Amino acid sequence: MTTARGRYAKGRQRREQILDTALEVFATGGFHASSTKEIARRVGVSEPTLFHYFGSKQALLVAVLQARDERSAAARAEPGSGPEALLETVRDNGSEPGLVRLYAVTSAEATDPGHAAHDWFARRYDRLRTALAAELEPGAGPGADPGADPGAGAAPAGELTPDRVARLLLAAADGLQVQWLLDRPPGGAPVAPADPADPADPGGFDMAADLRALVAALVPPR
Repeated sequence: MTTARGRYAKGRQRREQILDTALEVFATGGFHASSTKEIARRVGVSEPTLFHYFGSKQALLVAVLQARDERSAAARAEPGSGPEALLETVRDNGSEPGLVRLYAVTSAEATDPGHAAHDWFARRYDRLRTALAAELEPGAGPGADPGADPGAGAAPAGELTPDRVARLLLAAADGLQVQWLLDRPPGGAPVAPADPADPADPGGFDMAADLRALVAALVPPR
């Protein structure tokens, strides 16, 4: 006899299986070209069962992005790490061009207030900016409050406040990843790295190194 706890565990396991499979399908074929029927087939369930867990294809996309985001280096960052978690995330993304493309395309489409992922992306950017700005505050460390908003109020033109630097770094990270995608040859085949000694640079240039150079220029040494 299956207990309620057993059914819950099985349902949770099935949900995770759907998310993992959907991520693979969306990252490989793109959101619009991928079908929920194919995702359901790979998982081994019917399409109605898939929609039992996720009410629509758009809702599944948001859940996929959120689940993947929660596993990123930025989400695992320890207090006091500063921009290092962002740098690590960008470096890790170098091995997942399909995922980077999925984020880039969806974030652009989500600027439409009617898009299913609009609110999620808006909250995500606000959360990342606020947390990074708190880490960049002078004297920030393990005791810093990531829930505080150091960017309250307009900063004078030209002043590099923690909030402004955080916004610039996030914008640079996203922009570098788009350039990296465009730098790849048709079909996504690997190209020779900019640094032959660094085999982990499949896009022709090192996104994390470029971002680190910007961090060095904008963030005073601790």
